[in-house]
Amino acid sequence: MAFVQTAQSARIDLFATLRASIEEFKAARALRQKYKTTVRELARMSDRELADIGINRYDIDSIAEAHVYG
Repeated sequence: MAFVQTAQSARIDLFATLRASIEEFKAARALRQKYKTTVRELARMSDRELADIGINRYDIDSIAEAHVYG
């Protein structure tokens, strides 16, 4: 009887771990998409538009990273 309870407990833990891993993956994927969108939007701007908001083209990646990942 103890073996059955232990096996069921291990199975539940495995599914909980798997579910948590999937949720972490989804969250990381959503952040990555937000990063890519930010980079794409800034890259589409002209040098003049970027200068108006105080950004150099070379800073786009680091600004997008700071914006998304903090």
